[in-house]
Amino acid sequence: MTLTENPRSRRFAVTLRRLVRRGASSRITNLLKRVRPEDVAVALGGMTPAEQIAVFRILLKDYAEASVDVLTELEPTVRLAILERLSPEQIAHLVEKAAVDDAVFLIESLPPDLKEQVMDLVDVRDMTEVQSHLTYEDDSAGRIMDPQLFSLPESTTVMEAINSIREHPDVEMIFYLYVVDEGGRLVGVTSLRQILVSPGDRTLQEIMQSDLIKVTTETDQEVVAQLAARYDLLAIPVTDDLNRLVGTVTVDDIVDIVQEEATEDFYKIVGSSDDELQFQGKPWRVAGIRLPWLFANMVGLLLSGFLLEYFQARFDGALFLLGFVPLVMGMGGTTGSQASTITVRGLATGRLGGEGFRYRTFVSQQLKVGFVVALCTGFLGGVVAVVKYQNVILGLTVWVSLLVVVVLATASGSLVPLLFRRLGIDPAVSAGPLVTMSSDALGILVYFGLVTLLIGFLLP
Repeated sequence: MTLTENPRSRRFAVTLRRLVRRGASSRITNLLKRVRPEDVAVALGGMTPAEQIAVFRILLKDYAEASVDVLTELEPTVRLAILERLSPEQIAHLVEKAAVDDAVFLIESLPPDLKEQVMDLVDVRDMTEVQSHLTYEDDSAGRIMDPQLFSLPESTTVMEAINSIREHPDVEMIFYLYVVDEGGRLVGVTSLRQILVSPGDRTLQEIMQSDLIKVTTETDQEVVAQLAARYDLLAIPVTDDLNRLVGTVTVDDIVDIVQEEATEDFYKIVGSSDDELQFQGKPWRVAGIRLPWLFANMVGLLLSGFLLEYFQARFDGALFLLGFVPLVMGMGGTTGSQASTITVRGLATGRLGGEGFRYRTFVSQQLKVGFVVALCTGFLGGVVAVVKYQNVILGLTVWVSLLVVVVLATASGSLVPLLFRRLGIDPAVSAGPLVTMSSDALGILVYFGLVTLLIGFLLP
């Protein structure tokens, strides 16, 4: 059950909004004290901008630490709307109070001008780690890792490790205990369970697992999420170029990565970007994000139109042949999009393209599916042509056209994303207008090519 489907969350949202309209600040303070930041974020999403900032100012005044958690849980549009209504001094105070990974997230959420003002205001002494994080590439493990980790030397005994854990209650999310050598280099990992069931005089070197799943600061965050999903990990250690342990990516960040990458792929599939959410009040900026792909799509549609005009002129006396053009074009575009979407999501989730993945086998399977789909749809289209025009040759033409176009579109939809991945281009770019555009032109060429060959049998 999601938060929005939770009756308790709905009641909280209704009550909070009612109190905001009454201006009951003290009651809002008491209410916020008993509610989780995630529920507050959901409630804010259903309010007007004025109501959102009213609640957040109370939250900022009475529960400053919780206000950071609320901001990180908000939808991008709501978060940006609130941040733009705060003073740079207030935002700088939030950044200084936040954990390093949350501070980086907030800074990256700011528009460039506001970001510069905030960075000028924060205490440099408290922001050393944040500034270090910002030097890493966007969407890298270094950018999202939490530097507050817990590690112990390999010579530490189990009992010493347990006592050390008790002495550090402020360390967040100790899922695993990482083991390092004298130089701080990562050499192993063990679980809390293993520590608790092991004799107290054994060393960590004796009980640790040296076969590690780890990433470097430069590893793409999508790869981090794929590794966590593949090996069912709650956290992944991050090392520098010298194999020194510098941070961890924990499960809460991994969940955010999965959602972010999935959202990014869906936007790219339709030729857009999630930057739209930050510029909803600026139609020219949003249009500028969408127009490049739309212009590319226009080129493809114009090409299809010119081809259609050319063949229409050649078969002016047989306009009934045009009735099957939308069918051939549409089926090609749809099946191509299906194949490309499956391929893109498979690459994004790590199910495709990993170690041992055989491209030839995957494409072969997709072609088999495409062939079955083509046989069925082609047969139905051919039957319609025979029944309507009493022309068996026309029925065969429609059937063969659909067979060829659907199979070729399926091949294109599965091969192009794989090719893009090999070339270092995001495969999601290939799954939208590009596939549809090529399938439309292909459908016209194949259908009218067959019509040209069989025109003597098609005309009465």
